[in-house]
Amino acid sequence: MLRIPLEAAPALAAPAWIDIDLDAIAHNVRAFRRLLAPSCRLVAVVKANAYGHGMVRVARTALAHGAVELAVANVHEGAHLRDAGITQPILIAGPVAPSEASAVVQHALVPSLGSVELARALANASRRYLPVHIEVDTGMARHGVPATSLAPFVDSIGRRGRLAIAGVFTHFAASSLAEEASMRDQLATFTAAVDGVRELRSVPRHACNTLGALVLTKAHLDAVRVGGGLYGFDPLLGRGAVDLRPALSLKARLLSVREVPAGAPVGYGGTFVCTRPSRLGLVPLGYADGLVRELWNGGSVLVRGVRAPIVGVVSMNQTVVDVTDVPAAMHGDEVVLLGAQGDQCVRAEERVRAGGSVYEVTALLRSSLPRRYLSSSVLAGRIS
Repeated sequence: MLRIPLEAAPALAAPAWIDIDLDAIAHNVRAFRRLLAPSCRLVAVVKANAYGHGMVRVARTALAHGAVELAVANVHEGAHLRDAGITQPILIAGPVAPSEASAVVQHALVPSLGSVELARALANASRRYLPVHIEVDTGMARHGVPATSLAPFVDSIGRRGRLAIAGVFTHFAASSLAEEASMRDQLATFTAAVDGVRELRSVPRHACNTLGALVLTKAHLDAVRVGGGLYGFDPLLGRGAVDLRPALSLKARLLSVREVPAGAPVGYGGTFVCTRPSRLGLVPLGYADGLVRELWNGGSVLVRGVRAPIVGVVSMNQTVVDVTDVPAAMHGDEVVLLGAQGDQCVRAEERVRAGGSVYEVTALLRSSLPRRYLSSSVLAGRIS
């Protein structure tokens, strides 16, 4: 299927850019929508510039294909979506400082409550009923009201007058299938805590992230929040009920190719030394663009459909790749750092180190890198 660049010129004129396949985003949203009961709302998580994919374009695509609400990390992100003309509900699924209460009200955002101080500030800032969600901490020890303190907290909200509890949720700590038991424990803690508060018994509930939505059907409740799965990151690695398609490709052009003798050191500190006469290609991307050394040193890229290793340490704005085994490689050749070229593919999962997250790989990509949005959809062509 032909994917049409919606705004090709800025990206193609640049020596490095990101391609975002909006058809893949749409496919992933529809896949999760089919997984859910009709009454279960799909909330698209677009925080951190949509995990590096571009917040506004992704939000509009997700809303056009089955999502009914959005979730962000902070007031700034929510305000950005409002400034772009998005009118659907936007949940701030992270902490909000009491000093930001007026901005929450101004931009008609839905805050997550985790403290009496924020509740007080929001009530003082609003002149009408303000919808809020209460986050219940069931095992993250990060943000939210401890499950054992939920009843008195809700009672304090009722005394605020202008706050309307529109939802109550928790956040699973699990990040792999091996932790399914902990998700079940958190769900039981959450359910017991909410059921124990009369004022919350008819309030919509949500708990699932991508992993939870895939493996814990009983936790779908009234809504699920899909983040990584929206972008094609599959915690089940293809063994689950949905086929997820990666949406992001990171590309550049070789700015030069030079020949060096055996024994030549490469990069800062000379940490890599060529063991043979070599041809080295220069890629105009570095750690300032999101190629964090801990993730990218020692990785590989694609040139003319062949894997070429990164040699030496990644510099601030440049990276060297060994194209000796790509004898026809030349100045101007396309380099694929993430994504497919020919029959080869470099997946973001390859860049993850022990204890890390695949989300780091794309979320850290420089927001000002040109992004080219591709789609075969007429609807997407109307996105601005």
